[in-house]
Amino acid sequence: MPTDTPLWRQFRRLLLGAVVEAILPTGIDLDVRTLVITFDDASAFRVPRLDNYMRFRGTVRGVLRAPVDAATRARLLAGLRAVWPEIVSVVDLPIGDALTVEKSDVQVDIEGDTLVIRFDLSAD
Repeated sequence: MPTDTPLWRQFRRLLLGAVVEAILPTGIDLDVRTLVITFDDASAFRVPRLDNYMRFRGTVRGVLRAPVDAATRARLLAGLRAVWPEIVSVVDLPIGDALTVEKSDVQVDIEGDTLVIRFDLSAD
C-alpha cells in the first residue's frame, strides 16, 4: 500500500507529533532534525466504511545526542503506550459507529546512538 499520499502524510504528522510530545517531558536529548517515521506495508486505513479499520505499523528513528538510561526509556515507553488509546477515544465517526483499540504494541530501543520506536497500532 502506498503511504506517500496526502492522507498518509497527515497520519505521519499526527504520529510524529505524538512521539515528539511523548519525548519532551522525558528530557531525552534527541536531534529532532533526524527523526524519520516509516509505515510498514501492513498499515491500513478504512474509515469511515462498513468495515472501519485503522492500522499503523512502522518505526520512528532519531539520533540521540546523549545516552538514555533505563528509567527514562521506561517513562518514554509508558507515555507512548498511552497515546493510541487517547487518539482512538476521540475519533468520532459520522455514522454513529465507534472504533475500539484492538492492538497497541510499542517498543522503545536504543541501537547505537539511535532511538528506535517500533509501533503496531490498530483499531476496529
